[in-house]
Amino acid sequence: MRAKSQVRLSIYERGIVEALVADYGYAAADARSLVVDYIVVVRKLGGYDNCGQYAQMLDKARRMDHPPLQWLERIVDIEKGELRDRGIDSEERQYLQTK
Repeated sequence: MRAKSQVRLSIYERGIVEALVADYGYAAADARSLVVDYIVVVRKLGGYDNCGQYAQMLDKARRMDHPPLQWLERIVDIEKGELRDRGIDSEERQYLQTK
């Protein structure tokens, strides 16, 4: 068995751990482990939502057996779609040119 490298959680990420403990009944070690498991997803999404909302999402992901890699792949797919989207102005110009 390979040992996991130690992950240093930011204050924000520690807030997620605290929310998991306070709101979802996790033991502190289990909450930290969950945040570490999903750390790539948490960091990819950024700290836009409050810690409680991330705690809710991570708890739901664990209960639904939704692995971090699958979540991350979905984020990347969405980002690729956003890159292809030329925006409303482009669509409007195209529409007006066909009239």
